[in-house]
This record gives sequence, structure tokens and C-alpha cells, in this order.
Amino acid sequence: MEPEVPEVRWRPGEPLVCGRCTASVRAALLEVDAFAAQLAREADGFRPPSKWSRVSGSRPKPAVSPVGELLEKLTGGLLEFEDRARVWLGAGSRLGGARSAVARSRAVGWLSESGRLESVLVREDLVGLVDFALSWRLVLERLVGDEPPAWTPARCRCGERSFRWDVKAGFYVCAACGSHVSEREASARVEEEAAR
Repeated sequence: MEPEVPEVRWRPGEPLVCGRCTASVRAALLEVDAFAAQLAREADGFRPPSKWSRVSGSRPKPAVSPVGELLEKLTGGLLEFEDRARVWLGAGSRLGGARSAVARSRAVGWLSESGRLESVLVREDLVGLVDFALSWRLVLERLVGDEPPAWTPARCRCGERSFRWDVKAGFYVCAACGSHVSEREASARVEEEAAR
């Protein structure tokens, strides 16, 4: 005889997303803004104009680069979530303007504010913000190439200092014993040892 699994019922007004996931979304939104700013800093946003893209005697117009288009798409998505959330919360409309880095940062700041994000994630049609933030974080992190250092001075449980970053695994791997530690755990070990 199988044990009965209690039925979980969601009630309107209850969060659709747990507190831990809300914290992950907040962190992802903030990282998305940071990665986007780094990408924008590294690329000017334009491709050089082609010599074939103009009529004789006219000035060539530069085309928007793929990075510029990607950042505009990201900003547009964030502004759409902000607009829908403002309607839901009765917060009034946002400042108008272009889809700029400032608009993106304002949207992230507004959406991730403590208390507000929890209120936004109660709404079923706004829960898509979870997937939006996490997927954009992954895309931008890959574009930025934000990899940790290849070696860390963290000491392994085996006593060796031979952790090397494994890109495929996404962890530091000890060359001596093969154990894996995350970047955060490796940093914590270094800090702990330094504090002694």
C-alpha cells in the first residue's frame, strides 16, 4: 500500500515562488544588469558600415551590432515586466525614454527591491520573470566569459593546494584526489585559512 501524498493547493494571494527562489531571481536580476553593463562597456554597440550599404554621395550609417541588439532585447523584456508589475501593484507608470542602460538599471532596481519582488511573484502572469532572469543571466555570463581564475590557493581536504578550474564541470577539481569544490567554497576556504 502506497502512502498518500497530501494534495497541495495554491490559494490566490499566496506566493507562487518560494523565498529561496525569490532570492535567486533577485540575485540573477542584479547579475544580469552587471553583465549587461560589462558587455556594453566592451562593445560600442555598432558594426562598422559596409562600403556597399550606401548610395553614392550619402553618409554610411552604422548598423547595430549583435551585442547591441541583444542588450536592447533584454532591456525591452525588463521594461515589459516592469510595466506589467506597475499595473498590478498600482504603482503608476515608469519614466519614459529610450531602451538604454539607465532604463535597464532602473527596471532591475525597481523589480528587485525588497518586498516588491515578492509582491510581483504572487501574480501568475508575472512568474515568467523567474525564467526570464535566470536564462538571461546564463546567456550574458557566457557572453562575458566570466570564468574564475584557473588556479586557487584553496587547500583540499587531502592537504594539497592543487585545485584547477574545470570549465566543463564548472568546479575546481583537485589534481591530487579529484574532489570538486565550487568557486564560492574555494573562496571560503581561502578566507578561512587567511583568518587563522
